[in-house]
Amino acid sequence: MHEWSLAEAIVDSLIPVILREGAKRVSEVEIVYGEMMELELDILRFALEELSKGTPLEGSKFVFKEEEASFRCNSCGHRWNFKQVHDSLPEDLGIREGENGERESPIHFIPELAQALMRCPNCGSRDFEVESGKGLSVRRLVLEG
Repeated sequence: MHEWSLAEAIVDSLIPVILREGAKRVSEVEIVYGEMMELELDILRFALEELSKGTPLEGSKFVFKEEEASFRCNSCGHRWNFKQVHDSLPEDLGIREGENGERESPIHFIPELAQALMRCPNCGSRDFEVESGKGLSVRRLVLEG
């Protein structure tokens, strides 16, 4: 459950910003996350709410926006997205059924594994770039007071 460690990192990085700006509380936090992270948003939201207790983040509305993962093959130039290859990831590489019935891959825990586990669906090359959809960032904070 890397959602808890992500929540901790988010809270720990926001508190100094909030204090520096002199805000008393935060009404909204917009978080953009990459599709390749395959986050369990309910767990992440719960972790953020729990870790925010007693801080200016307590009671904040956490808004999540998913950034689609896209790739470009360096061999043939083909572009594709994560949904096109997710279900074709090899079964023997630790892919398992999640609680909601969806398949979870090791990419959920370590997005950098994409290069080792995926191939270009057009030419089969492993030489590709991740153009979008693997990071996490706070896009917007709505500060009050």
